[in-house]
Amino acid sequence: MAGALGLSLAGPRSYGGVAVEDAFMGEGGRREATPADIRRALALYRTADALLVVLLGLCAGLVLIARS
Repeated sequence: MAGALGLSLAGPRSYGGVAVEDAFMGEGGRREATPADIRRALALYRTADALLVVLLGLCAGLVLIARS
């Protein structure tokens, strides 16, 4: 999702003074997320969920047709 939003998340950081060397997600993007990014992430999530529901509905329909 970070890459789709143009963000660069995770990467090297510190937790309680202990350095963590993780890779970036969405490398090359912005490091600061804004409220607009959160709204875009939620819209992307809702779209993906809607597509999943439609796909599952189609699969269920095909199963019902096949059993008829």
